[in-house]
Amino acid sequence: MKKFKFLVEYGLKKRVFRKAFLIANIIIGLLLIAIINLPVIIGYFSPEEDPVLNMNVQVYNETAEDELAAKLSSQLNEPYEGYEFFIVTSVDVMPDLETFWLDEDVDFLLVFTGDFTSPTVALYSKQPYLNNMLFSQIELLVISEQIVGFERPVFIAHRAPDYEDPDEAAMLGSIISFLVLPMFILITMGTQFVGVDIIEEKSTKAIETIISSVPAKIHFLAKITSSMFFIIIQSILLLMYSMIGALIGGAAATGGVNLPDGNTSLLDYLGDLIPHWPMVLLFTGLFMIAGTLFYLIVASLFASMATTQEDYQQFQAPLMIMLVAGFYIGLLSPLFGGTAFLKVMAFVPFFTPIVAPIAYASGVLTTLEASIAFVVITGVMIGTMYLVAPVYRVAILSYEQTKFFKRIRNYVKKAFARNGNGKKKG
Repeated sequence: MKKFKFLVEYGLKKRVFRKAFLIANIIIGLLLIAIINLPVIIGYFSPEEDPVLNMNVQVYNETAEDELAAKLSSQLNEPYEGYEFFIVTSVDVMPDLETFWLDEDVDFLLVFTGDFTSPTVALYSKQPYLNNMLFSQIELLVISEQIVGFERPVFIAHRAPDYEDPDEAAMLGSIISFLVLPMFILITMGTQFVGVDIIEEKSTKAIETIISSVPAKIHFLAKITSSMFFIIIQSILLLMYSMIGALIGGAAATGGVNLPDGNTSLLDYLGDLIPHWPMVLLFTGLFMIAGTLFYLIVASLFASMATTQEDYQQFQAPLMIMLVAGFYIGLLSPLFGGTAFLKVMAFVPFFTPIVAPIAYASGVLTTLEASIAFVVITGVMIGTMYLVAPVYRVAILSYEQTKFFKRIRNYVKKAFARNGNGKKKG
């Protein structure tokens, strides 16, 4: 146990207390803070928004209704909830039309004649696209005068059960991208950590001294454990960078995002968008742990078979392709409606760590299905560890230079070879 603890601490210190780790985290921290505050940064370099232009309306009233201008102003501005978009003024003398057309400060001229309950309205407009709206509002105002106690109807729009709000889909896509990216970075860093650590010891022949005093199985488990601690440390640092970015940009408020009516903060909106967010966080953590362990075990196997860093990069290529494929599947499938494909990929072990949390967050997987996917990836991870450990014991001290698949076949044969009594060797 002491040797195991020593190997874990030694491997962790060798990576964490390096200048490369410090420099990498400074760069990652700055980039993450910049990404979180991207709307604010863009705002600094964007031109100022055009001010809202009010519409000036002049009313010449020949009816007996003395409060016509005030009633018309209230009617026109009612949809704007307290904001006076239409500036309505009453004029006592009919304006000269030639002067009106040349006056840039006035947009409309309304001339009311006859009885107010059935008036004749002449409209002189410089903004024709608003003409129909003005006519409708004037008609509604006249109807309310004709009918005693008239109240405007309340309109409630209902959507189909399967309707998807484009704004909500865009917001969900943004959340998914922020969920996928840290997971992808952490798993990639973890596989690089364990691979480089093993290759360094093997390329310098230090591994022979270590294995002579420590069983290969203990060495294998120590590398996996130190890598997991490294990922935990890196996760805490990423969380700190995110909190700093949120504090700088005020992301706990709206963060420059236009929220739907009834939502006062971004966090409230996210809570409505993903009501089961506590379970999403729980499953994300579980899949992260099981999936990372699975990738670390496979990466350790490839590193033990390699003899140089270039060798390991070649062996690692298929693993990284799987990881990148899972990243893009999780990122793009929800955006393009590939729910069936996303659901299937959530049960494929190489894709599960990234795809399953996304599928669960977007509603593609139920809680039961997410639990089954977790059981599958956990079972595959345990089975992989059981199969890899004997191969690791053989490969870690071997410097064979044969081709990739031939090398794997030779190591597997040696690891599971049996003697004449039907028992495994070693």
